[in-house]
Amino acid sequence: MGLSHFRGKENESMSVISEKFTVSPIHLFFIMYVSIVDVSILSFQREAVMDAGHDAWVSMLLVWISSHIIVWMMYKILSNQNPVNSDFVSINHAYFGKFLGACINQAIILYFVLGALVVYRSYLEAVLVIIFPTMSLWPISIVFLLLIYYAVSGGFQTVAGICFWAFLILIIVFPPLFLLLIPFLHPQNLMPFLNHSPVQILKSSHQITFSFYGAEVLLGIYPYIRTQAKSQKWAHLAVGYAGFVFLVTLVVGLMYFNQYQIQHLVWAVLKAIGILQLPLLQRLEYLILSIWLVKTVASVSVGLWIACHSWKKLWRTKPSHNLIVILFLFVILQLFIKDPEQLLAVKKLHVNVGFYFVYAYIPLMFIITMASKKFSAIRKLR
Repeated sequence: MGLSHFRGKENESMSVISEKFTVSPIHLFFIMYVSIVDVSILSFQREAVMDAGHDAWVSMLLVWISSHIIVWMMYKILSNQNPVNSDFVSINHAYFGKFLGACINQAIILYFVLGALVVYRSYLEAVLVIIFPTMSLWPISIVFLLLIYYAVSGGFQTVAGICFWAFLILIIVFPPLFLLLIPFLHPQNLMPFLNHSPVQILKSSHQITFSFYGAEVLLGIYPYIRTQAKSQKWAHLAVGYAGFVFLVTLVVGLMYFNQYQIQHLVWAVLKAIGILQLPLLQRLEYLILSIWLVKTVASVSVGLWIACHSWKKLWRTKPSHNLIVILFLFVILQLFIKDPEQLLAVKKLHVNVGFYFVYAYIPLMFIITMASKKFSAIRKLR
């Protein structure tokens, strides 16, 4: 199928979005879960323990709770809009006007592109370091970019389907591996409880928030969810299960390594799983990274689909053209992100931008929405 037949060309100008471009509420669970649990779960333990040490699990709980609050705020914002125009592009245009709204929308779109780039490049870095340390990055990149192009150009339902399979693969593979690690765990590594200050706990929470970004994709996909009123429970279930997975991964890491060892390990989860030996499978970390390809394609595809269709709505451009531009941008940026230090700088940029987007922009939009609703009710009474 050619570029002119971009299969996912949903028409936002329609009064009602056709069902063939939408997905059922349960698919929101898979999309949000896959968006939250990305490649960062394999390495976030290092940043988590820098400030809070073995009490980093408390920081994880705080991030988990705050994410549920953010999801609740987003639903309050979105449920007060026209169902078809209940995405960040339309909301910013309505709240801030054409010019300022367009500037904010452009910044948010670039944030989603940046997030997809970080996930894409982080996965490639893991493959390069652990599986193919002497291989050029380009052969893997080309295959990866072709898979992303196929997924995103297939439309929202294709992206949702890939998210489902990514979730299914992870749920089959990871729990048994964690169970096999139980004999090697040392619960005493978590002792003594709560011997770090609140400031240290909060600093650790700030580090963990980067790994737990992803729930904000709701602002871009909400119009494409059928029976939107019934979807909120699936969004909270996605955040709840993702938080549980992060918490278990962190606690297992802390009980396998001590807090000082983790600070020197970039890929703590892969290092722990690497000690397991199964018949015919001597290097399980290779298997994990190979399986994680599906998960990474799904996560990147969600972000790029939102970016492509938000640009379409903002500038009236074709999603297929937008996708090609973004993938070409990935290739160009890959020339400049050559080593882990440069990748870390890009990650820090994403962390800082994402923190203000999630914990400043979304609460601000919530306040504006609630105030507008209250003033509208007062005017009706008059």
